Amino acid sequence: MHLLGGGRPMYQFSRSYSTSKISAGVETQSSTTLKSQGSEDTTSIPDLPTESHAKLPHLTPGETVHMTSIGHKPETNRIATAVCRVTFSNPTPISLLTTGDGLMKKGDVLSVARIAGIMAAKKAADLIPLAHPGLGITGIEVDVTICPPRPEGEGSIPDEQKMLNHGLHGSILVTSSVSCLGRTGVEMEAMTSVLGAALTVYDMCKAVDKGMVIGEARVIRKRGGKSGDWEEGIRVSSSKHSSG
Repeated sequence: MHLLGGGRPMYQFSRSYSTSKISAGVETQSSTTLKSQGSEDTTSIPDLPTESHAKLPHLTPGETVHMTSIGHKPETNRIATAVCRVTFSNPTPISLLTTGDGLMKKGDVLSVARIAGIMAAKKAADLIPLAHPGLGITGIEVDVTICPPRPEGEGSIPDEQKMLNHGLHGSILVTSSVSCLGRTGVEMEAMTSVLGAALTVYDMCKAVDKGMVIGEARVIRKRGGKSGDWEEGIRVSSSKHSSG
């Protein structure tokens, strides 16, 4: 018996997600290239007439909040990488994670945190009021790394080791890279991903450490879009695309 009028059959649709390796060298595509591949001509797409503030695009010239219109932009390949750290306040968590089977009372912390990070990236628009929903996410990679304690009295640490040596009692470093083929970037998806994973680490370790600190959350790299490529501390390159 059909619940909808007309006796029309109800169809089920399947959805697939990419698990392929995300390349750190993702390049943007020009609107000309996209058109030649059969993509839609964005000049014919209806767009909201709302104007954005000259410096803050989420504000109108009258300083009211709105979701930035991106209908006029072409779809290009984009990628963003974010990091976050959970720092322990006592030696117990690291000891449990690095000895035996590495399990806490609630289970495998690292594996569950990775899955949480992937799920969180797909929920960014539900949590961030002005984030655009329905982005064409093409891949999500989440790494959860155990960072050993820093010995007391240790001298200067080489730059390449600073990310992996933090705190007298150790820490967990979460790194997430999100890629998409869309009209806006995925920085918020990457940030939501690392924070979702970090909160999961906190939840699973709080029985043995209630003084954990979640911090250092930030985007460290992005590729594609009108603003070009960017990496923490340096500007990699400017995009040559007029409306990415």
